[in-house]
Amino acid sequence: MTEVPEHLLARSRERRAALGLGGGAPAAPSGGAPVGAPSSAAPATVAPAAAPATVATAAPAVVEEAKPVPTYLRPEAAKARIPVWIIPVLVILPFWGVLYVGAFGSRQKAEALTGAALGAQIYRSQGCSSCHGASGEGGVGPRLHGGEATKTFPDEKDHISWVKTGSAPFKGQLYGAEDREGGQHGPATGGMPAFSSLSDEQVAAVVLYERTEL
Repeated sequence: MTEVPEHLLARSRERRAALGLGGGAPAAPSGGAPVGAPSSAAPATVAPAAAPATVATAAPAVVEEAKPVPTYLRPEAAKARIPVWIIPVLVILPFWGVLYVGAFGSRQKAEALTGAALGAQIYRSQGCSSCHGASGEGGVGPRLHGGEATKTFPDEKDHISWVKTGSAPFKGQLYGAEDREGGQHGPATGGMPAFSSLSDEQVAAVVLYERTEL
Protein backbone atom coordinates (compact mmCIF):
# COMPACT_ATOMS: atom_id res chain seq x y z
CA MET A 1 0.00 0.00 0.00
CA THR A 2 1.09 3.59 -0.62
CA GLU A 3 1.92 5.64 2.47
CA VAL A 4 0.32 9.11 2.88
CA PRO A 5 3.00 11.65 3.69
CA GLU A 6 2.90 12.95 7.26
CA HIS A 7 2.59 16.59 6.23
CA LEU A 8 -0.54 15.85 4.26
CA LEU A 9 -2.10 14.10 7.26
CA ALA A 10 -1.27 17.05 9.50
CA ARG A 11 -2.84 19.49 7.03
CA SER A 12 -5.98 17.34 6.85
CA ARG A 13 -6.28 17.30 10.62
CA GLU A 14 -5.93 21.08 10.79
CA ARG A 15 -8.67 21.63 8.23
CA ARG A 16 -11.02 19.24 9.99
CA ALA A 17 -10.32 20.99 13.27
CA ALA A 18 -11.07 24.38 11.67
CA LEU A 19 -14.37 23.04 10.35
CA GLY A 20 -15.27 21.57 13.77
CA LEU A 21 -15.10 17.99 12.50
CA GLY A 22 -12.44 16.73 14.87
CA GLY A 23 -8.79 16.55 14.54
CA GLY A 24 -8.80 13.47 12.32
CA ALA A 25 -6.77 10.28 12.80
CA PRO A 26 -3.48 10.50 14.73
CA ALA A 27 -0.27 10.21 12.86
CA ALA A 28 0.70 6.67 11.92
CA PRO A 29 3.48 5.06 14.00
CA SER A 30 6.80 4.62 12.47
CA GLY A 31 6.69 1.65 10.28
CA GLY A 32 3.57 3.26 8.91
CA ALA A 33 0.01 2.22 9.35
CA PRO A 34 -2.16 1.89 6.38
CA VAL A 35 -4.39 4.83 5.56
CA GLY A 36 -7.86 4.42 6.96
CA ALA A 37 -6.73 1.93 9.59
CA PRO A 38 -8.85 2.25 12.73
CA SER A 39 -7.15 4.01 15.57
CA SER A 40 -7.60 3.07 19.16
CA ALA A 41 -7.29 6.70 20.33
CA ALA A 42 -10.55 8.66 20.66
CA PRO A 43 -10.70 11.66 18.40
CA ALA A 44 -9.96 14.90 20.14
CA THR A 45 -13.08 17.07 20.67
CA VAL A 46 -12.52 20.69 19.88
CA ALA A 47 -14.65 22.95 22.05
CA PRO A 48 -16.54 25.56 20.10
CA ALA A 49 -15.22 29.03 20.36
CA ALA A 50 -16.84 31.02 23.19
CA ALA A 51 -19.16 33.80 22.10
CA PRO A 52 -17.65 37.18 22.73
CA ALA A 53 -18.96 38.71 25.95
CA THR A 54 -21.38 41.52 25.44
CA VAL A 55 -20.24 44.62 27.22
CA ALA A 56 -23.23 46.56 28.57
CA THR A 57 -22.86 50.15 27.81
CA ALA A 58 -24.63 52.46 30.27
CA ALA A 59 -26.89 54.95 28.55
CA PRO A 60 -25.70 58.49 29.06
CA ALA A 61 -27.77 60.48 31.58
CA VAL A 62 -30.20 62.87 29.90
CA VAL A 63 -30.02 66.32 31.42
CA GLU A 64 -33.22 68.30 30.85
CA GLU A 65 -32.80 71.93 30.21
CA ALA A 66 -34.72 74.24 32.55
CA LYS A 67 -37.69 75.65 30.66
CA PRO A 68 -38.01 79.39 30.89
CA VAL A 69 -41.01 80.66 32.90
CA PRO A 70 -43.52 82.43 30.61
CA THR A 71 -43.40 86.17 30.96
CA TYR A 72 -47.06 86.43 32.01
CA LEU A 73 -46.47 84.03 34.94
CA ARG A 74 -43.59 85.92 36.50
CA PRO A 75 -44.42 87.88 39.70
CA GLU A 76 -42.92 91.06 38.38
CA ALA A 77 -44.98 90.73 35.22
CA ALA A 78 -48.19 90.30 37.27
CA LYS A 79 -47.44 93.45 39.21
CA ALA A 80 -46.77 95.32 36.05
CA ARG A 81 -50.11 94.22 34.53
CA ILE A 82 -52.25 95.79 37.32
CA PRO A 83 -53.03 99.35 36.28
CA VAL A 84 -52.72 101.99 38.96
CA TRP A 85 -56.14 103.51 38.24
CA ILE A 86 -57.91 100.28 39.25
CA ILE A 87 -57.15 100.81 42.98
CA PRO A 88 -59.49 103.80 43.52
CA VAL A 89 -62.13 102.05 41.42
CA LEU A 90 -62.04 99.02 43.73
CA VAL A 91 -62.37 101.31 46.75
CA ILE A 92 -65.37 103.17 45.34
CA LEU A 93 -67.14 100.06 43.97
CA PRO A 94 -68.82 98.94 47.27
CA PHE A 95 -70.23 102.43 47.89
CA TRP A 96 -71.49 102.58 44.33
CA GLY A 97 -73.23 99.21 44.83
CA VAL A 98 -75.07 100.53 47.89
CA LEU A 99 -76.17 103.65 46.04
CA TYR A 100 -77.24 101.57 43.06
CA VAL A 101 -79.44 99.32 45.16
CA GLY A 102 -80.93 102.32 46.91
CA ALA A 103 -81.61 104.16 43.66
CA PHE A 104 -82.85 101.27 41.54
CA GLY A 105 -84.01 98.79 44.16
CA SER A 106 -87.55 97.86 44.95
CA ARG A 107 -89.87 100.81 44.55
CA GLN A 108 -92.82 99.08 46.14
CA LYS A 109 -94.26 101.28 48.83
CA ALA A 110 -95.46 99.86 52.10
CA GLU A 111 -99.20 99.52 52.14
CA ALA A 112 -100.74 102.39 54.09
CA LEU A 113 -102.48 101.22 57.24
CA THR A 114 -105.96 102.41 57.99
CA GLY A 115 -108.71 101.81 60.55
CA ALA A 116 -108.07 99.31 63.32
CA ALA A 117 -104.71 98.20 61.78
CA LEU A 118 -103.43 101.77 62.04
CA GLY A 119 -104.89 102.00 65.55
CA ALA A 120 -103.01 98.84 66.64
CA GLN A 121 -99.74 100.32 65.45
CA ILE A 122 -100.40 103.59 67.31
CA TYR A 123 -101.48 101.71 70.43
CA ARG A 124 -98.07 100.04 70.58
CA SER A 125 -95.90 102.92 69.40
CA GLN A 126 -97.43 105.65 71.59
CA GLY A 127 -97.10 103.70 74.84
CA CYS A 128 -100.77 102.81 75.35
CA SER A 129 -99.82 99.16 75.77
CA SER A 130 -97.36 99.96 78.58
CA CYS A 131 -100.23 101.25 80.79
CA HIS A 132 -103.27 99.33 79.58
CA GLY A 133 -101.47 96.07 78.67
CA ALA A 134 -100.54 94.62 75.29
CA SER A 135 -103.98 93.02 74.99
CA GLY A 136 -105.85 95.64 77.00
CA GLU A 137 -105.73 93.49 80.14
CA GLY A 138 -104.96 96.51 82.28
CA GLY A 139 -102.02 97.54 84.39
CA VAL A 140 -101.21 101.05 85.53
CA GLY A 141 -104.21 102.15 83.49
CA PRO A 142 -107.70 100.63 83.60
CA ARG A 143 -108.65 97.53 81.68
CA LEU A 144 -109.86 97.92 78.08
CA HIS A 145 -110.26 94.26 77.16
CA GLY A 146 -113.66 92.59 76.93
CA GLY A 147 -115.59 95.67 75.85
CA GLU A 148 -114.62 97.74 78.92
CA ALA A 149 -113.80 100.72 76.70
CA THR A 150 -117.33 100.83 75.25
CA LYS A 151 -118.87 100.40 78.70
CA THR A 152 -116.96 103.40 80.00
CA PHE A 153 -117.58 105.50 76.88
CA PRO A 154 -120.78 104.34 75.14
CA ASP A 155 -120.48 107.38 72.87
CA GLU A 156 -117.39 107.13 70.66
CA LYS A 157 -117.03 110.94 70.63
CA ASP A 158 -116.49 110.96 74.40
CA HIS A 159 -113.81 108.30 74.00
CA ILE A 160 -112.03 110.36 71.31
CA SER A 161 -112.17 113.48 73.50
CA TRP A 162 -110.68 111.56 76.44
CA VAL A 163 -107.73 110.37 74.32
CA LYS A 164 -107.05 113.89 73.01
CA THR A 165 -107.19 115.71 76.36
CA GLY A 166 -105.87 112.98 78.63
CA SER A 167 -107.02 112.55 82.24
CA ALA A 168 -105.41 115.67 83.70
CA PRO A 169 -108.58 117.84 83.42
CA PHE A 170 -110.52 115.14 85.35
CA LYS A 171 -107.98 114.49 88.07
CA GLY A 172 -109.76 113.49 91.29
CA GLN A 173 -113.12 113.12 89.48
CA LEU A 174 -115.17 110.19 88.31
CA TYR A 175 -115.34 109.81 84.55
CA GLY A 176 -117.24 107.86 81.93
CA ALA A 177 -120.92 106.91 81.62
CA GLU A 178 -122.93 107.46 84.80
CA ASP A 179 -125.08 104.39 84.14
CA ARG A 180 -122.05 102.18 83.56
CA GLU A 181 -122.42 98.75 85.12
CA GLY A 182 -120.45 98.93 88.35
CA GLY A 183 -120.55 102.71 88.34
CA GLN A 184 -118.27 105.33 86.81
CA HIS A 185 -114.54 104.92 86.62
CA GLY A 186 -112.30 106.94 88.84
CA PRO A 187 -111.51 109.07 90.41
CA ALA A 188 -108.99 109.92 87.66
CA THR A 189 -105.36 110.14 88.74
CA GLY A 190 -104.40 112.53 85.95
CA GLY A 191 -101.70 110.10 84.83
CA MET A 192 -102.94 109.59 81.28
CA PRO A 193 -101.17 112.02 78.93
CA ALA A 194 -102.92 114.04 76.23
CA PHE A 195 -102.34 112.75 72.68
CA SER A 196 -103.10 116.06 71.04
CA SER A 197 -100.08 115.58 68.76
CA LEU A 198 -101.92 112.84 66.89
CA SER A 199 -104.09 113.70 63.93
CA ASP A 200 -107.86 113.21 64.07
CA GLU A 201 -107.45 110.18 61.81
CA GLN A 202 -104.88 108.62 64.14
CA VAL A 203 -106.96 109.24 67.27
CA ALA A 204 -110.03 107.78 65.58
CA ALA A 205 -108.00 104.75 64.53
CA VAL A 206 -106.66 103.99 68.02
CA VAL A 207 -110.12 104.50 69.57
CA LEU A 208 -111.58 102.09 66.99
CA TYR A 209 -108.91 99.52 67.84
CA GLU A 210 -109.60 99.82 71.60
CA ARG A 211 -113.35 99.46 71.12
CA THR A 212 -113.41 96.60 68.59
CA GLU A 213 -110.17 94.61 68.87
CA LEU A 214 -109.33 94.53 72.58
